[in-house]
Amino acid sequence: MNKSIEVNLEKCTACRICEYICSTHNFGEINPSKSRIKVKIISKDFFYYPMVCRQCGKAPCIEVCPKEALIRNQKTGAVEVVEENCIGCRMCVKACPFGAMDVHEKDKLANKCDLCGGDPECVKHCFYGALEFKTSANVSEDISMEYIKKVKQAKEQEVEI
Repeated sequence: MNKSIEVNLEKCTACRICEYICSTHNFGEINPSKSRIKVKIISKDFFYYPMVCRQCGKAPCIEVCPKEALIRNQKTGAVEVVEENCIGCRMCVKACPFGAMDVHEKDKLANKCDLCGGDPECVKHCFYGALEFKTSANVSEDISMEYIKKVKQAKEQEVEI
């Protein structure tokens, strides 16, 4: 069974501490642009939602990668980037149905949540309990339809601040 970071929108305050913790843990600096979790804020209705890899059971990003630069870690279940194999083609970014993949500005390589080796720092430091690390039989089945509707509506308006 896969484990993933689940987001409770009712508890999220868009404080962005998860972004600070993630970038500090992975890159040694507080730089939200390098974070592997992104808090998207839509200014029209001040709707916000943390975007993080869902660690899909049948991960589209793995399937489309032409260089096997994305693999599933058998120990943690996380989909991880093999940087030496990545050519920066962005196929994984386009394939992700949740918008949780991106590419580093500097090195142009794929960037995504690897669950911090099975102990996600963002979850441990979320003061409001909006992030939980949970076991899911099938991650895609656990996604709230209401959450999907809100994200789709927000993406259509795509006015970030």
